[in-house]
Amino acid sequence: MRPAQRLFWLLLATLAIGGISLLLGAVGIPDWNILVTVRLPRIILGLVVGMGLASSGTVFQGILRNPLADPFILGTTGAATAGVMLANLFGIHNYYFLYCMALGFALLSIALVYRIALIDGKSPIQTLVLAGVIVGLFFNSLVFIVFSVFYRESFNVLFYLLGTLAGGDSVLITVSGILTIAGFGVSWLFARELNVLTQGEEAALHLGVEVESVKRILFVTASTMAAACVAVAGMIGFVGLIVPHMMRAIIGADHRYLLPASALGGAVLLMVTDAMARTLAPPTEIPVGALTALLGAPYFIYLLHTRQQAGEF
Repeated sequence: MRPAQRLFWLLLATLAIGGISLLLGAVGIPDWNILVTVRLPRIILGLVVGMGLASSGTVFQGILRNPLADPFILGTTGAATAGVMLANLFGIHNYYFLYCMALGFALLSIALVYRIALIDGKSPIQTLVLAGVIVGLFFNSLVFIVFSVFYRESFNVLFYLLGTLAGGDSVLITVSGILTIAGFGVSWLFARELNVLTQGEEAALHLGVEVESVKRILFVTASTMAAACVAVAGMIGFVGLIVPHMMRAIIGADHRYLLPASALGGAVLLMVTDAMARTLAPPTEIPVGALTALLGAPYFIYLLHTRQQAGEF
């Protein structure tokens, strides 16, 4: 079966799972109000966040030529969480302001990482990764210090740290959706260059690719998608790490097909886990990020084991 045909079937599966998820929940037969005002926004948010995280992870793994790369490699998660916690610390609980703080701090982390890694107009991959680790550690440390000292905000922040799709505000979903779709579109336009970059920067230069310009554009777009997702849904891990690997096994390594396949795969994974979060222990809701980690960790161990046997790690 050709990659385009597999993409078509994956699209149909995404739509079907979205429809089924709409009918699942603590209430057996929901009324129209619950469907439209509660469940539909969550499904749309799952589509947006799953698409953004998985697409961002695909781009990072391609640029960095590192199968362990994920959307949070530049410290966006810790920075977004730090923004939310600082807003809470100063007594600001307005949802829109919290979103702006999360998005602003996540974008700030991207700027810091790129500025630290910039050497003579270039940003070597190894330096970018190390800068991302350092900036991420800084913001994570800030998060845990505030979390430890100002424990009265612990429940809200803990739920945000674990990730949730419960905050289905239409305005914020729209903003994150626009940023995610725009980032995905730009990334897909550079899919051919991304294919070349996976062969190495020297090979890309010989083939006429403006390596630094393409890397800069793709880093900004991928990080913006991750920042938009974290700002609206919190820290949902493993989606951007394992979905690209799963889609490579199904669709191949050509980013013209891999990027849309990863976007659909990420959406499917989040819709399924969100449905589980709502139905496994009603009326209690399980954080989505906890479920994605619970499902993703065993798969990644399996992936690591098979890759080691094949000599790829």
